[in-house]
Amino acid sequence: MSAESSNAISRTGNSFSDQAERTLRDQILHGAFPPGGRLNEVEIATDLGVSRGPVREAMQRLARDGLVVLQPHRGAFVRRLSVNEVSNLFEVRITLERKVAALAAERLTPAQQHQLEQLRADMAAEDEDVNPDDQFQGTHDIHALLADASANDALAAHVATVNRELLLLRTQSGQTQARAHDAIDEHAALIAAVLSRDPEAAASAMDEHLSKALNYALQAMADDEPAPIETP
Repeated sequence: MSAESSNAISRTGNSFSDQAERTLRDQILHGAFPPGGRLNEVEIATDLGVSRGPVREAMQRLARDGLVVLQPHRGAFVRRLSVNEVSNLFEVRITLERKVAALAAERLTPAQQHQLEQLRADMAAEDEDVNPDDQFQGTHDIHALLADASANDALAAHVATVNRELLLLRTQSGQTQARAHDAIDEHAALIAAVLSRDPEAAASAMDEHLSKALNYALQAMADDEPAPIETP
């Protein structure tokens, strides 16, 4: 085991499998392993300072969440989404999140309204050096906030499931400052629609935002396709 590895997990606290899963998830979503790349169980176990058992269990959990593909006799690979898979996932996501936005506009609590108002103020204060990777995470995750405000746990769970798979797009299609700034403007329009308590306007704003996100992702994926080899 590599005790000096900067990725070695803690010997206390959560189980080794939980920590390995969290570390691998973070590494995959931040591009440490490229889409389609093989996950070497032995190397990862050494890097994390654990046996192969917790790593194997972590990979199985990540496969369940659609981030890893397990191939018999070959091993584990970071999932690479196809254009068709991205389009299909976004069809589901747009359908679900239009309903989320409409319900949030109807059911928003005073505390949730304050959260959205604070998020809008935070976005307006962002400088030009916005970090595309971190901008919409944590307390800035408007989609998670609206899912909570929809007051429909089943709907929120389905949204979370689809969005877990689409997280791979952050590394596969990339994210730029230009897209991040466009998304900030789209989020501001979405927040305004929800705060206006207009379900139809909120659903429309969500549709526009996610449709633009899909178009960006598909274009980025097309740009990343290798050029065809010309035959003489």
